[in-house]
Amino acid sequence: MDNYTNYFTEIEEHFQKRRGEAQPLSPLDWSLIESLQDAGIPLTVVLRGVDRAFEKHAKRKRQSGKVNSLSYCTQAILAEHERCQESGLGKEQVPGQKGNQETEDNRSVIELLGKACQQLEVLLASPKISGLLVLKKNIRGVLNSLSQILGEVITSKLIDYETLELRLNTLEEKIWAAVISETNEELILEIQLEIKQDIGRHRRGLKAEHVVMLEKKLMRKKLLESIGIPRLSLFYLPLN
Repeated sequence: MDNYTNYFTEIEEHFQKRRGEAQPLSPLDWSLIESLQDAGIPLTVVLRGVDRAFEKHAKRKRQSGKVNSLSYCTQAILAEHERCQESGLGKEQVPGQKGNQETEDNRSVIELLGKACQQLEVLLASPKISGLLVLKKNIRGVLNSLSQILGEVITSKLIDYETLELRLNTLEEKIWAAVISETNEELILEIQLEIKQDIGRHRRGLKAEHVVMLEKKLMRKKLLESIGIPRLSLFYLPLN
């Protein structure tokens, strides 16, 4: 739990420093941080990716205001993660390697978006959600949208990772709203008590807003896992 909270706070503080404002991160940003950690991306890699994103933004001839969301740094973080993996394997840059890497990334996204579609299709037939009509309706809608996104990725040569991440998170929010509205109150209370006990042993030094965000993110993670709903975020995709 210490590593969990440190990961969140370090990224938040670094992003705020680069942005030049101490404004709290949004729930979407915290969701992205959670995804980064679950994907096993090292903290140092994330921080370097944030730096690279801000450096790129500063070099733009026409800047459209400040960077207001961590999602802006998505592509830079993924690129930095890939660069570190390649460096660790001792790979050398050769002609055509960049194009090959882009093709491999596309294949990874296609494969894992397809897997998410399959998981949702299986879930629709599962007895776990047989009586949850709103959830089933939302899952069908998300499945249709996810299939459309998959088709777009298949036919695209380049992926706009920032836009794709935002679209995926929007779809997850639709599912989450239905989950909360139809989940048994006793189950929610049970998970809340479990989370408070976990955080309570490590909350010393944490800001109040950090505790609130951690409780929300842990609740989402545990509840979605209990139902079998896949997380919709690029940071859950093991891009190589």
